[in-house]
Order: sequence, then C-alpha cells, then structure tokens
Amino acid sequence: MKNGSVVYDSDPDLVSPFFDPGRFYHTRGRRIAWQVKESPYSLHPNFDLNSIKGDALVACYDSVRWDIDDYPYPYSNSSLMAECMSCLNTKGWWRGPMVIATTVSHQDGPFPEPGEPPLPPEAYRRWVVSGRVLNVRPPRFVIARKVIKDVISSVTHVRLGVATFGRDHGWFDPPELLAPLAPTCEQSHPTFDETAMDRPGLKKAVNRVQFRNNERSIGEALFGLGGYFSSQRMDLKWENWFKQPLNPGYFGWPGCCNGGTYDDPYTGKEGIYWGVAYNEWLMPPFTDPSTGAYMPGQPWEEPWAQRRSTCFASQTNAVIVVSGGTPRSDNTVPITRMMEILMARGVRHDDGSWLRFDPAYPETNPDVGGVNYCDRVGSTKAACDYTEYNWPTGLGVGNKNFMDDVSFFLSHVDLRDDMPGDQTMRTFVVGYGDSSPMLQSIALAGKGSFFRADNVSELRDAILYAIAQSRTSTSSAP
Repeated sequence: MKNGSVVYDSDPDLVSPFFDPGRFYHTRGRRIAWQVKESPYSLHPNFDLNSIKGDALVACYDSVRWDIDDYPYPYSNSSLMAECMSCLNTKGWWRGPMVIATTVSHQDGPFPEPGEPPLPPEAYRRWVVSGRVLNVRPPRFVIARKVIKDVISSVTHVRLGVATFGRDHGWFDPPELLAPLAPTCEQSHPTFDETAMDRPGLKKAVNRVQFRNNERSIGEALFGLGGYFSSQRMDLKWENWFKQPLNPGYFGWPGCCNGGTYDDPYTGKEGIYWGVAYNEWLMPPFTDPSTGAYMPGQPWEEPWAQRRSTCFASQTNAVIVVSGGTPRSDNTVPITRMMEILMARGVRHDDGSWLRFDPAYPETNPDVGGVNYCDRVGSTKAACDYTEYNWPTGLGVGNKNFMDDVSFFLSHVDLRDDMPGDQTMRTFVVGYGDSSPMLQSIALAGKGSFFRADNVSELRDAILYAIAQSRTSTSSAP
C-alpha cells in the first residue's frame, strides 16, 4: 500500500474513498466511530461515506474539546491538544483517553444493545488516525467489501447474487436480497453470456451492505434464502410447508400458538410469543409505522422466467456465508416442522444413521436429536449448546441452537416441486478470523465446506475456492 498512500478502496460508487491518506478519522477502540453510536464520528450510517477532518488541529479539537478548560486559545495551550497534534503530525495516529462516565454525554459511547455481550475495555478507547494508517490496516468490513467486489470482478461462468442480514422484524428476521441472481436464466443456459453478468450492479449491491446488525442471524438468513430458491412463486411450496399455525408447536419450539421459550433474561421480552405470528415464515414487505422504515420481508424469486432463482433441473445452488464470528440471537426458525419434513423423507445423516427429533419434555430429555455436528469438527456437542448472550434458544440438550439444522434441511430436501429430481441448497462458510465450532457444523450439515481466513489473501482464496466447489453437484437422496 506504499505506506498507506494508496487508497484501499477507491470505488467511485462509494460516496467517499476508504481512505483519504491526507485526512484524519475518529475511531473508537477497533472500529471507525459510527454516527449512530459515537461522537465525534467519521463513519456515516450507510457505511458508504466518511466524515473526514482536513488537518490535525480540527481532528484533535473534535476529539478532546470536552477536556479543555474554558476553551483556551490558542488550543495548543491544552496539554491533550498538544499531545494529539504532535502525534498526528509525526506518527499519523493519536491514542487518546478512555471514554468514562464523566465524559460529557455528546462525546461518549459506544453503546451496546440490550442483550449484547459486554464490550471489551479497548472499545472505549478514543483514537484519531490518518487515512494512511487505515489504508495499511483497514477495518474488517472494508476488507470484506473490497475482497467480495474483487471476486465478483474475476469469476466467470457462475450466476451470482448478493444478500445480507435483514432488519430487525421482532422474531424471524428474513435476509435482505440486495441483488437477485444474475445473469437471467435465458442468458446463462444453454450458453452462458458473460457480458450479461452485470458486475457493476453486483458490486454496487455489495456497497449497499450496512454492517449494522447487532445480531449474527446466519440460520435465519439461510432459512430465508431457502425460500428464495424454493418454488413458492410457482406452487406455494414454502407456504404449504410453513404457513401458520404449525403443528406440532410445543415445548419451546417455534410455531403458533403454543410455542415459546423462557423470557429474555437481558431485556425481559416475553418468550411465549416466540415465532407465533400468522405470517412469521412468509413475511411480506411492509413499512414500520413507528419508524417509517421499509422492511423488505422474505425474498422470493421473481415470478417471470428471466429472474428465477433456479433455471433448470441440473443447476447447483449454494450460499457462501462470510462471518466474523459465532451466530447468536438466531433461533427463530420452524425447527420442529423442518425435522418433521426431513424424517418423513427418511433422511439419514451422512454416517448412515437415521435423523431423529424428539422435542417432548426437552429439559429432561437427555438427547432430543436433530443436527449438531460440533463433535465432528474437533469440538463437542456442548460447544454448540451455547446460551450466554444468545436468546432465544431451544431447551433440549444437544440441540439448543438451530443454525446447523437449517443448513442440513436445505441440503437434504427438494426445494422445488416444478422440476424433476431434487433441487437443494448447499452452504459454504468462511470464518473471517474465526473458526467457531458452530460455523464448522453449519458448513458440514449444509454439504459445503468451512474455511478459516485470517488475512486478505486467505479471505479471497476461500471465497474463490467455495465458488469453485459450489459448481459441483452432490447427491441429496435419503
């Protein structure tokens, strides 16, 4: 990066470069200070624009002015100002003080959401850094965004789409489809038209990803993408499976009207209403009356052939998940109904054993069944039964979290009744700086692969390798 003088991501579609080497930025701990959570800030709410400071004087004043007695002039009379300006002019960064309770209210933060794990102490450290520093050590969201766009620019003969975590809908949070699969069916078969890839559109979709979700709802997102690959628009496949009221729906497993779990120990939210809305799994788009925010709802394929998610019977479908950690707040999926469908098909685990699921009296049942492969990835099943700062969860030992159950379901059922054979969806997982057992279990259950990536080149290689593997079909017969 030539000592940070080269902008890490200069995509003209972004409102500002990430990052201008001649400007300064406010950070909080290990992240760019975000307008929604911190002051002073540098990152705007949509993650595509930076509020930058042109010189050390302005950048330092914005950061330390709460501690300048009577705003002395010149400002360099403040010892903190003098220290900050000297560091910026010589090193390109200043390590400021911790934000504490006595800091004035408009200068504090960050603020954890209720039910989030406590932030580490370093999250409250205030810094000012130059664009040069950030070009050498960019935040992970900037790296991931740039790498994914580079991958889109380089891959050939593959249909691609872009999805991200959706907004908070209360319980089940469907994913947001930012770009449907492209090229169209007609442009990809029998001859693949590379000129129809719309790479600029796909990269613009990546730029629209907002890294603001305080949950990591991978299982819920996968469940929603399964609906996108289903034949719902053709024959109401998803509705026939998951329209409420689901039966059975008992013993703490989602499903109207007698489902539920314990109340949220962190917020007091009532667990009895877990996943009981009549349209929980078919969530239509709507506008939130309290905020005015548009909620896109559950994504489906477009009803006309040119925008279908599945074009022909021999197509292989896959989702590549890029995650920075273990899923949490991620269990509002119809686990009982999914297991019922699988067992009716006579599905087995890959080792030949029968899939079973017995949710009756889960707190006294020593093994409720379902899918938990954490013991197959060098860990233990208990490692995937984590409950701390992870509400809601199931109540049964061995299957308190359902993310791997979702990926197993999607890789073992026929998502379309309008085509011959079984149209399934595989799941590949890239753990960016993380190799949590649950992430590995999700990939194993989804007939995909898991990749650990700790730097830029490993992240790029992992995504490319996952795309290459996703082109090959696997048998989904019971």
